[in-house]
Amino acid sequence: MLYGAITDIGMRRRINEDNYYVNDNEAFPYAIVADGMGGHQAGEIASMMVVDIIENHLNKNLIETLDYVEAGEVIRQAFISANSIIYNYAKDHYKIMGMGTTATLAMIYGNKIITAHVGDSRAYMLGDDIVQITKDHSYVQELVSRGEISKEMAKHHPKKNYITRAMGAEDTVKVDITIKPYNGETIILCSDGLTNFVEDDEIMEYVKKENTLQKSSEELVALANERGGGDNITIVAFEKEKNENEQ
Repeated sequence: MLYGAITDIGMRRRINEDNYYVNDNEAFPYAIVADGMGGHQAGEIASMMVVDIIENHLNKNLIETLDYVEAGEVIRQAFISANSIIYNYAKDHYKIMGMGTTATLAMIYGNKIITAHVGDSRAYMLGDDIVQITKDHSYVQELVSRGEISKEMAKHHPKKNYITRAMGAEDTVKVDITIKPYNGETIILCSDGLTNFVEDDEIMEYVKKENTLQKSSEELVALANERGGGDNITIVAFEKEKNENEQ
């Protein structure tokens, strides 16, 4: 597995409430990006918890005899478990009540890419073009889906950062799972601190440069900061390393 990963506080925030994790295990290569929210340092706590809980759940429950549907169910259960633990933890600690976080995971499993997400942190596949796998759980995405505003209008909508689903916000959560064919594409996970300032085609351009994935990720963060860096910025880019006999 080849990857690049970076998280950055941005230009305007006092703390970084984003977190990420990369698992480069050969059987189950995956990454998670989480963007926390809440007063004080609650968002930072929520995003750290969701990454740790999901990682631990997957380490215990993923086995190589699973088919890709069963693996997807293990991932969904990891999200369900994390949501419950974060919700109950916040309920028992009044200073961080109401905290929550996005969570987006992508795993390469054999010839499939399995994604799971809650919130508006995104997953993309980059092959000959860039395709957004996830669909934002946000107020403006609902308006776009209903045909009330265009995608271009959504970029500048005053409520573009209002999310409609978050980990830890309620005692239960619906997790969106997708399973798609994987043919060596580069997978991108990122928080909205990147996508609010950098267009999809620019993500494609930078990742397709003759750079390492780490260098491309760092350049994308720098670009977001040059344009204001109004939020924490996190990106993970990864792909399955090709064997010598693969074209």
